[in-house]
Amino acid sequence: MTRPRAPIEAVRIELYAPVASFRDPMFPGVSRCLPVPPPSTVRGMLAAATGRAAEPIVLGMAARAEGRGTDAETYHPIAVDGGNPAVAGRVRGGKGGTTLRERPFLVGVHLSVWVPAPEGDRIAAALRRPVWPLRLGRSQDLVHVRSITPTTLEPVKEARIGHALAPIGGHGAPQASSLRLAETVNPDRRQTWFGDYVWCAEPAGRHRVHGAYRDPVDDQAVWLHAAGDAGDEEEQRELTEVWAKSAAYSRLGRPETLVEHSRTVHDAARSVAERIASAGVLARRPGFWPAVETAALLHDAGKVAEGFQSQIRPKGGMWGERHEVLSLAYVHLLTGHLPPAERRLVAAGVAFHHLHLTGPNGLQERYPAVADWKRKFGHDPNPPPGRSKGQVPAKRHQALLRWYADRLGAALAPTDDRKLWELARDTFTQVSADWSEPVPPEEGLMAVLAQGAVTLADHCGSAHVSLQTHMPLPRDYLATLPAPYPHQKAAADACGHLVLCSPTGSGKTEAALAWASRQLDDMPGRPRMVWVLPYRASIDAARRRLIDDLDPPPGRERPDIAVLHATTAQTLLTEMSADDGPSRAGDPAASAEKARAQAAAMRGLFAQRVRVSTPHQLLRAAIAGHRYSSVLLEQANAIIVLDELHAYDPVTFGRLCAAMRLWERLGSRVAVLSATLAPPMLELVAGGPDPSLTRPVTLHRSPPGTAPDRHRLVLDERPVTDPASLDRVGRWLAEGHSVLVVANTVATAQYLYQRLAPAARAALPDDPDAALLLHSRFRACDRAAIEQRILRRHPERRGGEPARRGGLVVATQALEVSLCLDFDRGISELAPVEALAQRAGRVNRRGRHPEGVVEFRVHEPEPDQTGRPKHHPYPAGAIDAARHALNRAPGPTISEHTIGEWLRLAYDTEWGRQWTHDARRARDDFERDFLTFTIPFEDRSEYATGLDEAFDTVEILHADDVEEYGTRCAAHPLLAAELLIPIRYTQLQTLRKAHRLHPLPGKAGKPRLWSTDVPYHPETGLDLTMTAGPAPSTETIL
Repeated sequence: MTRPRAPIEAVRIELYAPVASFRDPMFPGVSRCLPVPPPSTVRGMLAAATGRAAEPIVLGMAARAEGRGTDAETYHPIAVDGGNPAVAGRVRGGKGGTTLRERPFLVGVHLSVWVPAPEGDRIAAALRRPVWPLRLGRSQDLVHVRSITPTTLEPVKEARIGHALAPIGGHGAPQASSLRLAETVNPDRRQTWFGDYVWCAEPAGRHRVHGAYRDPVDDQAVWLHAAGDAGDEEEQRELTEVWAKSAAYSRLGRPETLVEHSRTVHDAARSVAERIASAGVLARRPGFWPAVETAALLHDAGKVAEGFQSQIRPKGGMWGERHEVLSLAYVHLLTGHLPPAERRLVAAGVAFHHLHLTGPNGLQERYPAVADWKRKFGHDPNPPPGRSKGQVPAKRHQALLRWYADRLGAALAPTDDRKLWELARDTFTQVSADWSEPVPPEEGLMAVLAQGAVTLADHCGSAHVSLQTHMPLPRDYLATLPAPYPHQKAAADACGHLVLCSPTGSGKTEAALAWASRQLDDMPGRPRMVWVLPYRASIDAARRRLIDDLDPPPGRERPDIAVLHATTAQTLLTEMSADDGPSRAGDPAASAEKARAQAAAMRGLFAQRVRVSTPHQLLRAAIAGHRYSSVLLEQANAIIVLDELHAYDPVTFGRLCAAMRLWERLGSRVAVLSATLAPPMLELVAGGPDPSLTRPVTLHRSPPGTAPDRHRLVLDERPVTDPASLDRVGRWLAEGHSVLVVANTVATAQYLYQRLAPAARAALPDDPDAALLLHSRFRACDRAAIEQRILRRHPERRGGEPARRGGLVVATQALEVSLCLDFDRGISELAPVEALAQRAGRVNRRGRHPEGVVEFRVHEPEPDQTGRPKHHPYPAGAIDAARHALNRAPGPTISEHTIGEWLRLAYDTEWGRQWTHDARRARDDFERDFLTFTIPFEDRSEYATGLDEAFDTVEILHADDVEEYGTRCAAHPLLAAELLIPIRYTQLQTLRKAHRLHPLPGKAGKPRLWSTDVPYHPETGLDLTMTAGPAPSTETIL
């Protein structure tokens, strides 16, 4: 057994049996009791829990008994010829009749079982609600489940042996004795597979171990034991030498056989099906999930080839062929009983789980009609040195074929004279013909979803990471709120889509969570909740808030909330969808690195049921293919909350509306939250003649008075950088007020901070948080720390607090979303109406200030070289529309009605009408060009760059962090992501022209990462003023 190379997520199960007896089959006719339960007995007990015929899973064991005893048992043998029939369960005495025998037994049996992911969670759930009673050995030996806890098994060279069941050679403890134990029993009980083990009756201390893991809970050594499979013993030996993964590449820390991996992925496909269920369009396709499960089982059948087997062994050369193409031969042989539509889906799922069909380096290009198929997949008369002439030995092929047929419960297709390579060629030709030309949109969508399901199951099985079943969001979330508002109650009563318009500070987040928990009542499967926010800089704060508000799974201290954004998500998806096997032949280090990365990707992207995301990551699902089709699948049967939908430009808004249409078809439910949803936006979502959501939508506006009047508007023609404006802020700070200053660009925010921070610190000399700066151009870890400091220093005001808190925060739009803050005074540069409303919502947030209505001041931007006020980063029309609205309805008190009137006035302008036109066109174009999938397996990768640039954000690394970034990447990409800094593409180009940007060495196929050496400080962030030039258009809107 190869030494483990990576930690493994597992569950630890503690069992107790008061009495148990395990007969030793090595001594027929003698009642000898084994000192430990055989692995076959444990697997049988687990099968009773799951209700399956067998559970040939990988597991680890440690067992001991408190004592021994001997019982007297009466046997009633029945003669084969019926000469002594049983009457009332007894036979007469005499020769061949009733016999009294001694039966040794164990007392107080303690059994620890470790089951790695992904099977671990499934087994744990079954043990909590077993299908059949749990027994250990005899029918009367009942078992008590004492505990089920998650753990992480760590690879070690030394550990405490205790009473662990180890393979021969696993350790050298002198008190160990050897045992021959049954590993697996065929369900028909006609065949049993045995293995040799060592076990210590007296607990052994720490020793050097081989091929073991360590449970950090008690330093216990754990060896993972695979099960034999049913079938002919010679066939079994044949299949044990057929690997799917090398020891370095397998998360089990040892070679993973093809049948073992196939079974794991097959089971993972069932978990995917249980999660997504038959939602939306899938309800019309009852054969969809059976086809996916069949494809998951057969997806790697082509790894049976000698070329692949040589490739994943030490010093093996690269094969150079695609195993999934050879797998198609097995699809032909094993799916003849399926309807044609299901066979097409199975073949597509198998063929395209690593590569696309058309485009550069696609399967069509690699395997044209004129390819030498016989040499590639059949017989090569002149093979390279060290390679065999034939690819698939006949015995191996027959053994694998029978194993697949037994697993599927399927009859083999009638044989013809074609060789295996000919079947692969002909089936690929048919697959290519099926999907090269346009197909009906729904058929193409089904094909992409099947591709996503198979790739997701493959990722789960390869990483041995389970899809989580625990939903952190409680079923009746509303009951957790002490005094819910009317709009929160209304949201909790809504079944289906929701549009909620409510002021800032009125509890929109809680209302959305109450709505989401209501959807769990009647949605099938295991829906996921995806919380979508407009800014990369806001999703970390939202994740922390959900961690605080939602429920952890049993045995954990906090819920597992995923976060998907930008470079990190793209890197994880690239790692996860990378081809299996070493990047370079005979390179175990590269294989181990890839295996770790893929496991991290699986845990970071797909395992969780609650995620926080930017729209960028959801819209990238339109690229589909083997990399993004699983992202698209995960948007089926989901609960999607679009928070602050007003914040997007018209193109992104329109694309999200197109995505809403697709989500609705996939059985998902959508909630739109906003304090400032303009009338054209509402019409595009749900209320106009051509709405994006066609099913019933509950539109709820919070009742008047939900938020009291909180602000007194003052329009100031002087820029916020004017000396008089700065003096005013200084006076407020000296008077003890807490002040929020919001700028439109990072450069302006950095300038204001440098000018105002001394006054804030002079007013509060002993307060380390007297002055703070927040924008997006920080390292993620620094920004998160600043957000926490701001939240502690400026939380929502409670009744009875003093009127003046003191302190200064200078920020950009990064402060507008997901941060619940409260200031005494507010200043903002003129911005679109929606942004101004959000900024004002952080001042006197719930109207609890002792002064009542407080001042919120809006300054004109600085003039540009022509004398006109600057508008960057916003469109000039948006600034002009906001100016028009504020002057037409100046207040002075800002009420809910005032903000609604501003929105009406701003969008009833030429700019507003153009915004509506652009958004509608973007929706229709994106739906037509990206979300129809009429050619589902074409290469769409060239669209990814354009989509990235449309979001105008890229993440870079500071030169001082390059070494640390590499170290963190080796541990987990999400840890490395804490060092990334977001900037705009235009700023990236400016840095390149200034020779202040340097590419990091990377790997083919991974997103390119750049580093910069411009000044950076954890207090003020990245300083681009030296490279930006005179034009401010390169400034980020965050």
